[in-house]
Amino acid sequence: MVLITLDVALNGPLRRLDHIVHRFCDAHTQSPVADAVIIGQRADLLAVMVPLAVIAALRTRSWRPLVAATLIVVALSVLQLELKAVIPRTSPFSGRDVIFTYGDAYPSGHTLNGFLLIWVILELAVVAFPRAARAIPTRRRHIIALTTGAITAAAVTLDDQHWLTDALFSVALGPVLLNLLIAADPFQTRPAPSHRADAPDTSPDGSLHIRHPHRDPRRDGFLRAR
Repeated sequence: MVLITLDVALNGPLRRLDHIVHRFCDAHTQSPVADAVIIGQRADLLAVMVPLAVIAALRTRSWRPLVAATLIVVALSVLQLELKAVIPRTSPFSGRDVIFTYGDAYPSGHTLNGFLLIWVILELAVVAFPRAARAIPTRRRHIIALTTGAITAAAVTLDDQHWLTDALFSVALGPVLLNLLIAADPFQTRPAPSHRADAPDTSPDGSLHIRHPHRDPRRDGFLRAR
């Protein structure tokens, strides 16, 4: 992310590559991949996310799904605004590549949405409909989010909505934020760690016992009787 930002600010080779890619995409905007831009459209994603969050909240009888989803959307929106304010840049479809003056092209917010908000939708789907966890377990949800983020990056570039470097910055940042969310587990979709069979256990009288999963309890009783 740092290298891409320096390249854009200093008019490096990647920024010159931006113009080459822009000219190509400007002549081939009918690519079917460009239609995948909808994956990163926040309004369309919210139209799916909000009902799922409500269903998840009703099912769990908790505000957590709604609050967690709202906080993620708000935090992501603020982050995008702050990042775009660092290097204002015009979009390629404007026909001008101007930085530090006006514009909100850098980096691509659509791509970040493709990584993070798709993952939120998948998490809410599992909370709202627990049987969905069999079809989309944790690892698969992670892979799907990474895939949709990459597809969105390609789509916004091919559709000439963003420069290539706009998308590359978000491709670098998106997985980092996604991993942080997965580690935080805001929707608590992962099962709690099971109690180890050989972990220390304390009996009612305060004495410490070690449970052995392969020991025959009948044998222990026999030995105590002896």
